[in-house]
Amino acid sequence: MKFMRIDDVQYGEIIEAIEGGGAHILWNLINRRKLGVSSSYEDRKFFFLSVMYRLMKEGRVKLASDGKFLEGTIEEQVQRYSDLWPKDEAELFDVDFQFIEDPVDGGLYYWVEGCFVWIYEDGFMEWT
Repeated sequence: MKFMRIDDVQYGEIIEAIEGGGAHILWNLINRRKLGVSSSYEDRKFFFLSVMYRLMKEGRVKLASDGKFLEGTIEEQVQRYSDLWPKDEAELFDVDFQFIEDPVDGGLYYWVEGCFVWIYEDGFMEWT
């Protein structure tokens, strides 16, 4: 999977807006501001994955589930995240995109494989 190059100034603004927050914060930022991204669902998804990839490559974010960091390369983790992403934007729960609604029973289910864990320069880890 190839990723979009994100301008350093724009990337800095994104970090300032989302640092310490979960994946849904990044998704909401992309949807609200558009950030120079077309309005297509696939383009916004690609931009999200590109930002997530860069955050992980720089060591700012790791993905974790059930108190453990996910295994595999960063590329593999981002690909798994992408593979689980709902195909239709209508499936995403409006309040928190990390959930989808089951069409049978109406329950909400967590589709994302892992949460963001922010890693700070002093070694502090903030789990979302």
